[in-house]
Amino acid sequence: MLLSLSVKNFALINQVDVDFVKGLNIITGETGAGKSIIIGALGTILGDRVDTTVLRNGAKSVVEGKFVIAENQALKKILLENDLPDDGELILRREILENGRSRAFINDTPVQLNLLQAVSDLLIDFHGQHDHQSLLKVQNHLRFLDDFGDVKSELDDVAKQFHQLQNLVSQLSELENKQRSFQEKRDYYQFQINEIDKLNPSTEEEENLIAEEKIVQNGERLFKLTGELYQILYEGEDAVYDRLSHVGSGLAELSAIDAKFAAFKNDFEGAKVTIAELSNFLQRYQANLAFNPERLEQIQKRLAELSGLKKKLGLSIAEILKRRETYAAELETLGNLEAQIEQLKEEIQKQREIFSQLCVKLSQKRKRAAQHLETLIPEILSFLGMSNSRFKVELKYQDDPAGWVAWQGKTYSALASGMDVAEFMVAANKGEDLRPLAKVASGGEISRIMLALKSIVAQKDRIPVLVFDEIDIGVSGRVAQSVGRKLKELSQFHQVICITHLPQIASMGDQHFLVEKVERGARSETRIRKLNREERTEAIAKMLAGERISETHLQSARELLKDAAN
Repeated sequence: MLLSLSVKNFALINQVDVDFVKGLNIITGETGAGKSIIIGALGTILGDRVDTTVLRNGAKSVVEGKFVIAENQALKKILLENDLPDDGELILRREILENGRSRAFINDTPVQLNLLQAVSDLLIDFHGQHDHQSLLKVQNHLRFLDDFGDVKSELDDVAKQFHQLQNLVSQLSELENKQRSFQEKRDYYQFQINEIDKLNPSTEEEENLIAEEKIVQNGERLFKLTGELYQILYEGEDAVYDRLSHVGSGLAELSAIDAKFAAFKNDFEGAKVTIAELSNFLQRYQANLAFNPERLEQIQKRLAELSGLKKKLGLSIAEILKRRETYAAELETLGNLEAQIEQLKEEIQKQREIFSQLCVKLSQKRKRAAQHLETLIPEILSFLGMSNSRFKVELKYQDDPAGWVAWQGKTYSALASGMDVAEFMVAANKGEDLRPLAKVASGGEISRIMLALKSIVAQKDRIPVLVFDEIDIGVSGRVAQSVGRKLKELSQFHQVICITHLPQIASMGDQHFLVEKVERGARSETRIRKLNREERTEAIAKMLAGERISETHLQSARELLKDAAN
């Protein structure tokens, strides 16, 4: 609900403050008094474009509107998402600076114009000869149909399934991107693994081969030196072992004489055993030595291969083996990805089938609602003075080979709102063909069509404030009274602000404002004031008679007000 509108230094307005009420708010005034300025100011805080022509005396213009949003959950969500304060009231403000630039504020917080527009779309709907006509936006037609058809449950199911399917498709895309990335490396990984496996190196092999190469290369020296040492220690004349035996006998005799030699005797026996073991090892080692030039060649060839691999990859053998493990793991991951992708594709296909069924179910319910709406709207339009009008809801599907909805052998594109594209078609006059509403209807006709739609879906529509600017164009008499009663009915569910020049409609208001142009010094100024009961009677009488009113006109005005109250 719009609580108040404050306008300062805007066109012919110096300072205006208007407090609105629930129900039907009527605004009247003579042609040229400035009613359109009030509407223009309201449009300014809803994000409409402005220019310096609205500036008064070159001073900054300020337009501010205060709203109650206690039950507007969609709007509260936007405020929360944008970290804007929410205390149950909403203040929209627009400042037009002297240089022509403007600033927008929501609850005193500076915001971008597109956010102001998004918020305003959930607050006010304009109907009349203005750009803010939601019926001229084809994308809104489906929402009107859904509100009328009470398809919330089916729509929620479709939206939930759409987002679930969207999430699965996103996962698939991510996996396929990863798969493509891996596939580009697959051949490289496999080539590297094959190169490593061809040599089949191990971390110990290189060290063992280097050690063996050293032995094979020095075979003759090892044979000669082990033989010489064996002779010296054990088998030659005056061998070390024989002399040690003599020393041992002497130590035994000394130990028998003096116990001090006993400890040395034990150590000596250990040394003698070591010499014997070394001699045996030298004998066995020499016996097992083989002079094998072919083995040396094999060793050196293998070491050259390992060295070539290390040089090629710029890594040690241990690092090469680690890389092989990494590449093998990557290839295994790629294999797992392929399995995951296939499994995900199967799941997506199942979810597409469910989504298709839900979309078709929603579409069929919409068709039934459209048929019902096509019957009701002409009846109400006839009541509103468009007796020969025809109305049709055209529901279409968009062919799409890659679409998510499969039905009757074709595939169609679909969104969270389903597979339907809706457009209202109208023939406003007898003998005319049905054509898109936005292209054929006049401002007054659009307003009455909107009034008809709003009167049908009034309790379900989400936008709380409706503004009708001269909805009475082209109507008079009984039709005007019918329009007024429809507006009155509509105001039970919405706050309605209506600019009118017809007394039949003005008399229906819960509150009546008069826009006047007054002269202040050398300048004209627009002001707006709330009328009391007597002033309202006089204003309606002027609408009936013009400037010169009589008691008859005043009585007629009283009767209109009395009839409206009943």
